[in-house]
Formats: sequence, structure tokens, C-alpha cells
Amino acid sequence: MENETILHASPPRVWTALTRFDDYSRWNPFIRIDGPLARDALVQYSFRMKAGKARFFTVDARIIALEPQSRVTFRFGFGWLLAFEESYCVAPVPVGSRLVHSFRCTGLLSALKLKNMRRNFGQMLEIMDRLFQRQLSPARPPASAKKRVRKGFRPGA
Repeated sequence: MENETILHASPPRVWTALTRFDDYSRWNPFIRIDGPLARDALVQYSFRMKAGKARFFTVDARIIALEPQSRVTFRFGFGWLLAFEESYCVAPVPVGSRLVHSFRCTGLLSALKLKNMRRNFGQMLEIMDRLFQRQLSPARPPASAKKRVRKGFRPGA
């Protein structure tokens, strides 16, 4: 399953925000990543299925694809039994960037029709991408102060 989002930010800016793993806690309620950004690198991938739960589950994940400024894919799971891949692909568009964020299940158990799991992953993708988009949006300037109306006597009025 995948979610596509158009972001009003340049591809280098989107890429930098995606690969700053230390900043995930600012925008991603489901995932934390700790480790180097390098192809075939092992990273600590912590996840939770519901944003309100305090506990994260941590597993070793491998970065199986890395194309700088374009794509990164993490793979984790239980070998041939069940594995997950999370991928971010960034491409330029006239207004900024297109982000395609996807989850893919592989392995023997992935053939099972796990309707609830698919729905949960779909909702997570939408939430993460919406929060990521908000993270990239420039802060709004404070509302300008209203002009004070002068009270009292005005000559010539």
C-alpha cells in the first residue's frame, strides 16, 4: 500500500527532513530510527501501531535501497516468515516535490488476507504523511496587530 503527497518544498529539503532520523519524534508518532544513513546499514527501527501508546517495539532493520535525494527503503521482520518494507520516494514536481510513502509485506504470512493490518497501515501512512507535510510548512507569521483607533477630539474632523 502507498500514499502519495504533493509537498510545497524542494526535493533536497524533503530529503533532508526524511533522513534526519533524530527529528522523527517531532512529526512521526509511529516510528523512530537510530543509525547511519547508508545502503546495507543496520539501524534500530522502533515502531508502534497506535500514536497514543507509550511503548515502541524496536527491531533491527536494514536499509536495502538508498538513492540519495530520491529513495530510501527499510526492511525489517522475521525473515521468510513475515517481513516489512517501508519506502520513501521523492521526485520533483512544478510546485515542489512528490512524496510516495509505502509499506510492503513479504514472506509466507503476507499471503494471508490481514484486512485489519492493511487498514491500519493505510491509516498510518496518511497520518504520517500529513504530519510530515505540516512539519515542512513554514511557520505562519504572527497575526499583525490591529491599528489602534484614536479616540478623542480630532481637529478638522
